[in-house]
Amino acid sequence: MSTEEITKKTVKIARTRGGIPCLWESLVNFDDLKRSTVILDRDGKAKNAVFLNADREKQALVPVVPGDYISKSFQDKHGIAISLFRIEDISPLSNEAVILPVYRKSSLVAEYEVPAEYAGMVETSVKKLNGEIGVVSTRKERVLA
Repeated sequence: MSTEEITKKTVKIARTRGGIPCLWESLVNFDDLKRSTVILDRDGKAKNAVFLNADREKQALVPVVPGDYISKSFQDKHGIAISLFRIEDISPLSNEAVILPVYRKSSLVAEYEVPAEYAGMVETSVKKLNGEIGVVSTRKERVLA
């Protein structure tokens, strides 16, 4: 990926009643497309959710900090596409975060080499799309939100 293709984006975030910035882990099944969002920490591990709602489209409300990752995955009749974004900054004044795309993979592209640092994240995303994992995030016994 050339440096001209790398652009930061601003995305909307949610906040808990206490103001903690969060994003929703989700899975949506359309007629001809599945879309999932997974939130992972800087090491590519599952994060603890402040709210779980596994039976809905928005499955887990997950606190985020700069350095965390967002995996957006899509599956249709042509295969799977995955984009990984790193959270660069979270606004303290608005419900926005700046994210940077760090990896993209499409089954339509002949390149299948996944950098080692993202391999676990890509594997988790594919398992979620395939239904091998329900909700990636976990719930702590007690979360102060």
